[in-house]
Amino acid sequence: MRTRNLGEADKIVTMYTSARGKIVAVARGARRTRNRLLGVTQVFTHGRYLMFEGKSMDTLSQGEIIHSFQEIRDDLEKMAAAMYICELVDAFVEVEEANQETFDLISNTLRMIETGVVKFALRVFELKIMQQLGYEPQLQTCTHCGGSVAEQVMFSREGGAVCESCKHKAAPVHVISKGTRALISRILEWDWSRLTILRPSSQSLEELESCMRAYIDYRLDKPMRSLEFMHTLNDFPDSEVTS
Repeated sequence: MRTRNLGEADKIVTMYTSARGKIVAVARGARRTRNRLLGVTQVFTHGRYLMFEGKSMDTLSQGEIIHSFQEIRDDLEKMAAAMYICELVDAFVEVEEANQETFDLISNTLRMIETGVVKFALRVFELKIMQQLGYEPQLQTCTHCGGSVAEQVMFSREGGAVCESCKHKAAPVHVISKGTRALISRILEWDWSRLTILRPSSQSLEELESCMRAYIDYRLDKPMRSLEFMHTLNDFPDSEVTS
């Protein structure tokens, strides 16, 4: 998910594994051109790794690439999106908290991004990761008073719908359409194989992005650096951001 340099030739890598969850390890010599760890420690790589546990930090000894996701690293829009989901996981998930569903979510999202369905992939990931963390948005009743909500939902940054009477207490709120409300419900309820058949409208994706941006900001104590990168890319024509 993330790498940073250590010394003259080593890397510190942050990984998410199916067996142990998020781990941090040192890869000795991984920045040297001929080192066997150079390829397997590229960011976004899905691989099989041999680790040795240490007192303060594990050591990555060997690795085998299962899927390189090179296409993501070759496209700035896709790379920015992948950086964002990795930063979200790094921010929300503690070290050594294994969760197979989170591992599968990361893998499936990267594969969707690789196919070019970037915006929808990000919205699915945001909703699914919040659901797995126990922060699933509440849309059926008002999160403040428990009363009923209108078809046109007002979504608060606290992560749920609010009624007309409570909207001032929850301000600012984002108004979402009936279609966006249905999209959120499907994303939260359906498994990945069914989600890939959805073709959401640009309006729904824009509404959902605004809601989730406010909700995630509310849950985090620091800004997301990868968002600045994505916003910068949005300021340029498509022809200027592909490599």
